[in-house]
Amino acid sequence: MKKNIHRVIKNESNKKFFLTLKEKLYLEYLIYCLFFIVSTYIVENNKFFQIDEISKIYVRFAFVSKIVAGLLLWFIYTYYYSNTKISDIYKYFEDGNTMATILKNDISDFIKIITGKLPTNGINKTLYQDLKFWTKPNSYGIYNDNQTIILFNCILSILSNNNLITSLLIISFLSFTASIALYKVLSPYLTLKKTYFSILFLTPSIALWTSGLLKESIIFISVVGCVYHGIKVLEKLEIKRVVFFISSCFLLLISKTYLLGFLLPTIICTILISFLKTSKIRTLFYCIYVVFILFFISWSLTHNPVSYDYKNKTESEKKKEYDRVNHISYTQNVLGNNYNILEMLRFKQADYKHEAKIEKAKSLIWTKKMDGRMINLIACIPFGLSNGFARPHIFEINSFMISIPAIENFIIILLFVFSIFFSSKLDPKKQLIVYGFGTFITLTYLFLGLLVPVLGNLVRYKAPLLPLLYFCILIQIDNKKLKHFWRKIKRNKNAYL
Repeated sequence: MKKNIHRVIKNESNKKFFLTLKEKLYLEYLIYCLFFIVSTYIVENNKFFQIDEISKIYVRFAFVSKIVAGLLLWFIYTYYYSNTKISDIYKYFEDGNTMATILKNDISDFIKIITGKLPTNGINKTLYQDLKFWTKPNSYGIYNDNQTIILFNCILSILSNNNLITSLLIISFLSFTASIALYKVLSPYLTLKKTYFSILFLTPSIALWTSGLLKESIIFISVVGCVYHGIKVLEKLEIKRVVFFISSCFLLLISKTYLLGFLLPTIICTILISFLKTSKIRTLFYCIYVVFILFFISWSLTHNPVSYDYKNKTESEKKKEYDRVNHISYTQNVLGNNYNILEMLRFKQADYKHEAKIEKAKSLIWTKKMDGRMINLIACIPFGLSNGFARPHIFEINSFMISIPAIENFIIILLFVFSIFFSSKLDPKKQLIVYGFGTFITLTYLFLGLLVPVLGNLVRYKAPLLPLLYFCILIQIDNKKLKHFWRKIKRNKNAYL
């Protein structure tokens, strides 16, 4: 009799649990549908999403493609990379949920945490200890950008009621909006407008890596903000545009600090060109970068604590000397605030390689080892540029995940060849944009090519700047020359037949 009673109680509790779970799922579906309806309504009715030369059907298709790309990325990180504990999407989302709970419990504790202090509430103390990625053991004295993506996930968690799929929908919509903004501000400088629109929404690497709950989405939105408002400022100097541009730069700074550093020479060059009203764009860019290179060399020589004493020592003594100085350098540059750039690059490269070995990365590539010397950095630059721009290439395809970016790189090379044979003459404004984007992309891809030893990560980190790279190539292709070439081929083919 007692057993039957216990069985009845257990069945009732199970029913109650499943009913609660079912209600929760219904609520999640309801929230998702609500956000989807609102975002669709905005896309359909807001003038910002209406483009003269692009049919409304294609804009709708682009919007749906962004949502599908976000869901596909979630599927890959859930089922292809099945360890959700170390998956970037899940680890930042879970920490974001925890921060959202702390915010709901006590806003003062939330403010304390984001300002670098410890919470005082007992429950929040426990929750704070559960944050796995809020702090980094080695941030090199630079802002920890993990906190930005976690705070972003915190906001999404509140909006979506802790629903990951709804959060994906929101970030996909924001990425779609950024893509439309980028097209609208850059397309007036292009003749191949529809080609560029297709590239923005159909290129797998761009669609996939800028549509999910990853840092790359925030970086993409930040970069687009800098480009959009920067060009608007060039067209017409307005206070609100300057404020939006500075805000976008700040968002880029806290999303990935080094990117703003790479963008800084372009910003300085643009300001000088606008102030001096000169048409010698190339000369001014060369001069500015020579100054930056001299400053970099000077800084590296004056802030370099590395001085190995190998004179008249055996191999074992040399190793001890290396370990001694290496420890000093790590303490000062990684844990301290010496900011020796060459040593920081060396340790960062070692960190990437160590992480790749721990995670047993399948697509490891060779990167020339950096040792903290200027002459070594110069020797590494060709390898960094090769890795950054050309990897993965079609001769190293060994999986479906590698084949897509390899084909993309091949297409980029073909387009680059087209830009040489069917080159277009650029006016000063177009030159300014091309040199500005080009130098920014080159520095970023060089940096990634020097440090990142995993092809999958390299493709992902490059993705936010791919739209700018495609633009720099397409703007140099003369559409009239290209059409004339194709007509000539057709005439020759018809004559042969």
